[in-house]
Amino acid sequence: MALADTMVVMNHGRIEQSGSPQQVFSQPASEFVARFMGGHNILKTSAGLVAVRSDKIAVLEGGSTSEKPSLSATLIDIEYQGSFSLLSFKPQSDSNEPVSVMLQEHQVNHAWTAGHTYQLQWAEADSHLLGPGLSPRRSPIAA
Repeated sequence: MALADTMVVMNHGRIEQSGSPQQVFSQPASEFVARFMGGHNILKTSAGLVAVRSDKIAVLEGGSTSEKPSLSATLIDIEYQGSFSLLSFKPQSDSNEPVSVMLQEHQVNHAWTAGHTYQLQWAEADSHLLGPGLSPRRSPIAA
């Protein structure tokens, strides 16, 4: 991504998304692109599947006091990675897979403990509605 002006993400030989590296990473067009690029959480919402980058989610103690999108989740693990820490959460609703949150070292409250429930919150502008993506082509033999 560092050397490209334009990049293309392909799925089974078909283009899923093309654009600048910043656009493809920050605004994935489909679940496939979000997972391929990494660093995104795929969340089920009333609007459909959305991608939210791991570094765009805040961790709050107690309930949400704003109208920003949020969900309650139980802290599973904190993995120290130098200047950042990767936090893993299990959402209270079983409709979502585990959620990863990347925080700078100074943002991590060292009193947070696994097993406790926290509120995860993000700005609406940081969630990107995912399109259906491409269906893999079926082999004529597989029919």
